[in-house]
Parts: sequence; C-alpha cells; structure tokens
Amino acid sequence: MEVSKPRIVIVLIITAVTSLLAGSRFDNTPGDAWDVTAWQLGFLTLTGAMASMGSSALNHYYDRDIDKIMDRTSERPIPAGRISPRNALFYGITLCILSVAIAWFTLNPVATGMIALGIFFYVIIYTAWLKRINASNIVIGGFAGSAASMAGWATATGSINLLGFLIGWLVFMWTPPHFWCLAIRAREEYASVRVPCFLF
Repeated sequence: MEVSKPRIVIVLIITAVTSLLAGSRFDNTPGDAWDVTAWQLGFLTLTGAMASMGSSALNHYYDRDIDKIMDRTSERPIPAGRISPRNALFYGITLCILSVAIAWFTLNPVATGMIALGIFFYVIIYTAWLKRINASNIVIGGFAGSAASMAGWATATGSINLLGFLIGWLVFMWTPPHFWCLAIRAREEYASVRVPCFLF
C-alpha cells in the first residue's frame, strides 16, 4: 500500500472524476443534468487508481538509492526492507499495463491515451529523466497530473477540446508551487542527493 502512495491516488482520482463531471455538464445543452454512467465513473476510478498506484511503485523502485539517504524517505518500504525492489518493480509494471488495457476496453481511446501519457510522464519523463538533472523536473513532470484531469474530460466527451485542455492547464500550473512549498522544508536533503528542486 505504501509504494502505491494512496494520498496521491486520492487526489488524482478526485481530479479525474471532477473533470468527468465537468466534461459531462459542458458537453451537453446548458441546463442539462450531468450525463455520467456508473460504468464511466467506475472504470475511470479503477484505471486511474491503478495507473497512479503503478506509477508510484515504479517511482519508489527507481528512487530507492536516494530514498535511503534522505531522512524524509529512508523509512519508505524499499529502503526500510519491507518490500524487495524486484517485487515493487513487478507490482508497478503490472498495474500500469493493466490500467491501460482495462481503460482501452472500458473507456475510449482518448481517455486511454491520457492515462498512458500520465504514466509515461511520471515514470519516464519526470522520475527517470528529469528529476535528477534539471530544475524544471517538477514543472514538466507535472503534466502527469494534468493527464488525469484530461482523462476524466475525455471519458465524458470522447475528446479534448479547449475547456478540457484548460482544466488540465490549471492542474499543470498548480503542481510546481504546491511541490516547491513542500520542497522548501527538505531543501538540504534534496541537495544532499543532488536533486535540483527550484527554478529560482
């Protein structure tokens, strides 16, 4: 459960479901009720949660070397020895693959693409590429959160129009200052493992 980062999962699911509701509302004639099915709500929640959980597990796996150095993260499951790196890797890959596969058969191609893009940005672009080499890591990597909101919008509408993009943009703009406020407290720890956190 810990490698799944449940608090992040909850935030992303709330973001996705809110966008689903908004997309349903704005895709209809003004004044119409929300047009959301239990199928859409259930499978968006399921696949979104699985994608977030799997991505978080892969983040734990990749960062296991620096997590054991920082006080803030030294008690995470892998550095603390409560789960093996191999099991975390298998768990993360399995959940990511299943989330995209289930979304493909239960949602629509655009929503599935947004879920897959969110995984790609968080695991590859942010965690494996930018996090340790560039201070823009959280800015660019923040698109992973935007992908969750756009997956919700696409589940309702089947596409990403201007409004759907703008909702994603709001999440994108919120992510860096949110992270920076938290990172200020751990500035020295991030510096000790050479992870650049700030553009300023």
